[in-house]
Parts: sequence; structure tokens; C-alpha cells
Amino acid sequence: MPKELITLGDHIKKKRLENNLFQKDVGKIIGTDNFTIVNWEKNSTKNIPAKYYPKIMKFLNSCPLINNTKKSPTTFSEKIKLHRLHQGLNQKQFSQLLEVDSTTVKFWESGERKPSEKTAEKLKVIIGG
Repeated sequence: MPKELITLGDHIKKKRLENNLFQKDVGKIIGTDNFTIVNWEKNSTKNIPAKYYPKIMKFLNSCPLINNTKKSPTTFSEKIKLHRLHQGLNQKQFSQLLEVDSTTVKFWESGERKPSEKTAEKLKVIIGG
């Protein structure tokens, strides 16, 4: 059992062990294989693909990205990324919904650039803030 819940892999492993599940069981629930779950739990995977986030959060019955007050989104950039991940969208998919270039979303999420006033209003409606 992980001592500290720092990564998404730590949260997955804790929940899996609490429920006496095998990695292959969690893989079926989330929609991937047991090897992927092993890599996530060992923190061998730097970035978990966005498409898995909705099922991971359903499995965990929470969002570990916001349950920790240290990680709660405070900036518009963080809120954009959190919303995108909750929807299970990668940057390209999210950019297509907003009709902007995918590098634009990357810059927004990194805080390097801010959305135009018109796009910011659209985003506020979408992400609620």
C-alpha cells in the first residue's frame, strides 16, 4: 500500500488493494491491460493518456487531481486542463471542440498564453469558472 498518495498510480494502487482486486481486474474496469496498470502503479508512465481519466475517476469514486488541497486548480490554466482531463480529451480533441489549434491549448495550460477575451468567455461557460 502506498504510504503517500502523490501520483494517480498511487491512488489506483491504494483503491485496488482496498478492494482486493488484481491489476488485470482494474485494467478491465478502466479499459486497458494489466501491464499498463502495473506501469501506472510503479509510476513508470509519465503521462497517463487523457482518455482513461473518466474511468479512473469513476473507479476511484473521486478526482485525485482536486481532492488534495495542494493540487486544487487555482489558475485559469489549471482549470482548463482539469476540465479537459475530466472529459477524457487530449489537447488536440479539446482544441477541435473550441476550434483552435492544439498548440494554443498547450500554451493556455502551461500559462504561456491567455485565451482571447471571446474564447475566455466561451471557456468560462464550458468549465464553469
